[in-house]
Amino acid sequence: MFSLLSRPVPQGTALSRDPFSLVDAMFNELASQRGSTSLVSRARIDVSERNGAYEVRAELPGVKKDDITIDIDGASVSISAKLSSQSERKEGERVLYSERSHESYARAFELPQAVDAQSAEAKFENGVLTLTLPKKDAPKSTRLAVR
Repeated sequence: MFSLLSRPVPQGTALSRDPFSLVDAMFNELASQRGSTSLVSRARIDVSERNGAYEVRAELPGVKKDDITIDIDGASVSISAKLSSQSERKEGERVLYSERSHESYARAFELPQAVDAQSAEAKFENGVLTLTLPKKDAPKSTRLAVR
């Protein structure tokens, strides 16, 4: 019985290949196609911290200020934006090639500490959204007396 299990498996058989290689190949294929077929892109962000506030910079190229939505819930921040890059077509014009499309950007993330949404500020300039999110004061602990 032992000799049966210890024999080398001939190359080219199903048992000699990594059983997860097919799964890896499938996900790699999906990832490589993501940029060309996805209608929702993940906005690229930078998050920094200074003066008691978080500063978030998000790249949203081609987006109009009115098409941006920002939601804040405690320490959770969600940014979404619609991009309508369909150009006006002139009568008799025939498009030969077009890579631009209706696309959306979306990004949600958690900050280390809750922010004061009432004092938050948003600025959009040259395709970059900048959020200034003041931190909420951490709740002070309370000692309970045992009766």
